[in-house]
Amino acid sequence: MRPHRLRHLVPLSAATALLLSGCAGEAKKETPEQGTSSVKPSKTQEEQKTSPPDSGRPWEPDDAMQRAERALDAYDDDGSDPKRANSGSAHIASGVNKTFQAPGKRWYRLDITCDTRGVEELTLTLTRGDTEQGYEIGCGDREADQFNIPPGAPFTARVDTVRSGTGLVLWRLNTVSRDDVDGCDDDIDGCGG
Repeated sequence: MRPHRLRHLVPLSAATALLLSGCAGEAKKETPEQGTSSVKPSKTQEEQKTSPPDSGRPWEPDDAMQRAERALDAYDDDGSDPKRANSGSAHIASGVNKTFQAPGKRWYRLDITCDTRGVEELTLTLTRGDTEQGYEIGCGDREADQFNIPPGAPFTARVDTVRSGTGLVLWRLNTVSRDDVDGCDDDIDGCGG
């Protein structure tokens, strides 16, 4: 009798496995917002590059971090030979308020980007002494925004907090030689257009 029961259990187990695999396939199609499974189908590398961060799918911190790092890396081959002086990240609900020392003879270049859900741009304010300059940085751009700061006194970079959205800010402070400064040579003092 045992072998007979086993014969019936094996097909039943196979049918159960087939049924469960079909259910698992359906769970992958649903999003966490629908309250089912958080399993998502994997994306091709091309889809990851071209999908905008706010395309209807849930905003995922790990994916956002990768997109933001790609935006920061977009300038790696620009020939400027940057040397990293500092880097960091913050959630947009916390904002950024960071003071940097700026010693030496090399210029400083702040590369900054954001990846958000529900927010298109953030306000960046650069301050040195009594001089202040405000900028809008676009979120989800393929290339980070860059700001040049000459060496000398400390300066502060502040990104206003946004409590009505979800997202993060990534930045890198690099030093570059004076010859490699592209565009305005002092984005705190500002350059007339």
